Amino acid sequence: MWPLGKLLDVNLTNGDINISDLPEELVRKFLGGRGLGAWLLYENVEHGTDPLTPENVLVLSCGLLTGSAAPASARLHVGSRSPLTGLLGSSNVGGQFGATLRTCGFQAITVRGRAERPVSLYIEEGRAKIFEAERLWGLDTWETESRLRNEMGSGEPEILAIGPAGENLVLFACIMTGRHNSAGRTGMGAVMGSKLLKTIVVLGKKEKIPIKDSPIASAVQDYIRQIRKSPLFQRYSTYGIAGSVKPADRMGVLATRNYRNVQFEHADEISGEKLHEHVTRTKGCYRCPVHCKAEIRIAGGRFAGTEGARPEYETIAALGSKCGLGSGEAILYLTNLCNRLGVDTISTGSVIAFAMDLYDRGILSLWDTGGNSLTWGNDAAMEKLIHQIVYREGLGNILSQGVLRAAKLIGKGSEKFAFHVKGLEMTASDPRGLMGTALGYAVCTRGADFTNVYALPESRWSPERAEAEFGTRKAADRFATEGKGVLVRRSMLVCAAIDCLGVCKVPALSIVGDFDLKSESLLTEAVTGEKLTSEDLLRVGERVINIERLFNLRHGATSEDDKIPEKFLTDPVGEGPGKGKKVEGLESMLKEFCSAMGWDSEGVPSEEKLNELGLRGVGFPKS
Repeated sequence: MWPLGKLLDVNLTNGDINISDLPEELVRKFLGGRGLGAWLLYENVEHGTDPLTPENVLVLSCGLLTGSAAPASARLHVGSRSPLTGLLGSSNVGGQFGATLRTCGFQAITVRGRAERPVSLYIEEGRAKIFEAERLWGLDTWETESRLRNEMGSGEPEILAIGPAGENLVLFACIMTGRHNSAGRTGMGAVMGSKLLKTIVVLGKKEKIPIKDSPIASAVQDYIRQIRKSPLFQRYSTYGIAGSVKPADRMGVLATRNYRNVQFEHADEISGEKLHEHVTRTKGCYRCPVHCKAEIRIAGGRFAGTEGARPEYETIAALGSKCGLGSGEAILYLTNLCNRLGVDTISTGSVIAFAMDLYDRGILSLWDTGGNSLTWGNDAAMEKLIHQIVYREGLGNILSQGVLRAAKLIGKGSEKFAFHVKGLEMTASDPRGLMGTALGYAVCTRGADFTNVYALPESRWSPERAEAEFGTRKAADRFATEGKGVLVRRSMLVCAAIDCLGVCKVPALSIVGDFDLKSESLLTEAVTGEKLTSEDLLRVGERVINIERLFNLRHGATSEDDKIPEKFLTDPVGEGPGKGKKVEGLESMLKEFCSAMGWDSEGVPSEEKLNELGLRGVGFPKS
C-alpha cells in the first residue's frame, strides 16, 4: 500500500502544531486531495463563519497518488470558505509542491487562526515550524520566492506564496508556487492573507522513486502510452492549453468583449500557435509526460524583456478576447504581472471586461475611472487597473470585490453585465454553444466553472457512444439539452475522483478523454496495492460532490443559485456556427441532473442517497 501521509494541524493564533494519523476509513471514503479537503472543511467550518476571520480554516490536501510513481501525480487541492462567493472555496495546483510535501510525510494541512504579524510555515520531514515573515510582506510572489531561496542557501525548497493581492484581501487573490502554477480561483490567497500567512515552505527529499522492473512499471508505462498515442498529445505538448484558443473561436464559444460576441477577429494573434514564438523552453509538473507549461521571453517591441510563464487558454481569453485585447505580447505581459502580484487571472480579466463593457455603454465615465480610458483592448489601461485592483485604489477597490459585489456598488443597471454564477466569474466558454457547459456552470459546487465539470463528451464523443453511455445520441450534440443531466453528472464525478487521486486532468481528460476511470483504476491498484475499480472511483467522486453540495447548503446556497446569467437565456448568438442559439431548457436539464444525483427538486441530497454513499447522519446546517 502506498504509505499514507499524516495530517498537520497548525493554529496560527497560539502557535500550536499537531500531527496525527488520518483514519483509514476516512481515506477509503475520500482518498485524498479534493475529497479529503471537502470533508475536512465540512467538519471544521461552521455555519456563519466569516471567510476572512480566524475562525475560517484553510485546507491543503495532496491526492492519494500525489508524489508517487504515477504519471502527472502533482496535484494539491486548496480549500476554504470562499471570501468571493461565501460558499465552497476550491482550487487545484500543480508543479512540485504537492509531491514534495508528500516526501515530508504529510497528506494534508489544516491552518487555523490568525498570526499577530506576518509569518511563514516551514515544513520538513515529519515536522513543522512557524517563523516571522515581516521582511517578506509587501513583496510580490517572484521576489518572495527568490529571497527565500537566497536566504536558505542549500536545499531546494518548494514554496507557496501570496503577493500584495492576498495581503490586501482582494477577494480573488491567488496562491502561487513558482512562476507557472497558481491555486487561482475562489480567493484562497485572500484567506492566507487574512491569516497573515505569507508563505508555506517545504523542504523535502529529492530522491527519485525507483520503478524500473517493479510491478508498478508496466501500469505507469501503459498510462503514459495511452496519453502519447492520443491524436491530441502533440498539440498539448507543443502549445499547452493555449492551443485551445483557435478551436474555441471556430466553434463560436470564445468569450469576446464580455460575452457580446463568441468569435474574436484577433484569435490568431492571441493563439497558442502565435504565443509559441516567444517560448524558450517547455516545462512539466511532477512526473508529467505532457510538459504543457512553458517559459517565455519577449525579445523586442514594447514588451521587450518580459519573461515568465505562458498563459493557458482560460487566462488568454480572460485577459485577451474577453477584454477585446488582440496583442499576444500584451497578454503575456499582463499574465505575468497578475502572477507576480498574486491575483487570479480569470477573475481579473473578467472584472476588467465588465468595467470596459460599462465604460463602452456610458455607465462608467472617465470621472468614475479616475481618467483611465477603459476602451476595448487598451492594454495600458488594463495594466493600470490591475495595480488599482491589487492595491484597492479607486475603481480598483470596487472591482477587487468581484463582479457580483461591484455591480451592486456601481448600480445603474450594471448587474445585467456582471456575468457570474454563485459569485464566481464565468470562464471562457460561452454557454450558448455548449448546453452541457451551461448546465455545468449552474450546478458546479464552486460556481461558474469548467474545470470541475469538464463536459467534453458533448462535443467530442460520437452519437453512438453517447447513446450507449447516456441513453441518447443527442447527448453528443452540443446544442441539444437531452441527456445533458446524466452527462454532466458523469463528468463531475470523474473530475472529483481525479482530483482525489491527485493526477492532472490535462492528460486524463483533455488529451485522452475516456471519462471511464478504467486506466486510473489500474494505475491506482498498481501504486497502492489496493483494488479500486472504476465504479469505486466514481462512487468516491459522488461522495465528494454530495459533501460539497451540503457545505454550500449549510452556508446559504439554495436551488435558486443553480442558474446562469439571464443574457444567455434570452440573447441569441449573433455569429458563427451557433448563430441564433441561446440556452433553452435549463430547467429540464436541472431536473434531469438532480434526479440522476438522487437529490430532491430543491437540490438537497436525500437521506437515502447519503446512506447509500456511507454518509449516514451527515446533513446541514451544522452549528
